[in-house]
Amino acid sequence: MPGLYGELRRAADRIWARILEHPFVVELFSGTLPLEKFRFYVLQDYNFLLAMMRVFSLLAAKSVEHAGLFAELARVEATVELENYRRLLRRLGLSLEDAARVEPAPTNVGYTSFLLATCSLEDAATCLASILPCFASYMEIAERYRDRISSNPVDVYREWASAYISNEYVRLVNELIRVFEELAVREHVGKYRRVFLTASRYEYAFWEMAYRGEAWPV
Repeated sequence: MPGLYGELRRAADRIWARILEHPFVVELFSGTLPLEKFRFYVLQDYNFLLAMMRVFSLLAAKSVEHAGLFAELARVEATVELENYRRLLRRLGLSLEDAARVEPAPTNVGYTSFLLATCSLEDAATCLASILPCFASYMEIAERYRDRISSNPVDVYREWASAYISNEYVRLVNELIRVFEELAVREHVGKYRRVFLTASRYEYAFWEMAYRGEAWPV
């Protein structure tokens, strides 16, 4: 992986190795994950989806030369992705109203707050450094377990996982990396690294949150 993104990814390698081997990930792709754990993950993901809509809107405002790309991604999150999410909920016997009523778990609140604060206060390249661990790690996970997808005995897991090895998704991730490389400044690599590592840790924590069914202690 050349370029600044490659440096960030290598710096986070220890964290990503833990992500790739997390029990939630391994069990989901093998089809042994209890469905209740997946339901918990999907319901929590609603809050994350809302945050991503706001992130792309912030990026559109911060990067004039790429405003069209980020505005379109915000629109896709609010329309196509939300409708895909609605269909996934129906497959699980849930509704969008059910997701909206769920209180975000502590890790979810921390992660989305971190992303929104970073993208509100920092430049577009730093914002991209904060969201790339989410987008790129899902692509790496799906590629790592590609051979298990077609044989996964749980239909909803198979369909969910297939999205992350699709040509459309891979193109999106590569485009986000390309724009990051275009906007990033070498002198700010230390800041990008800190943000990238924090987001990577939150990615691991999000899987852990879903696997443990994290709740507020009081």
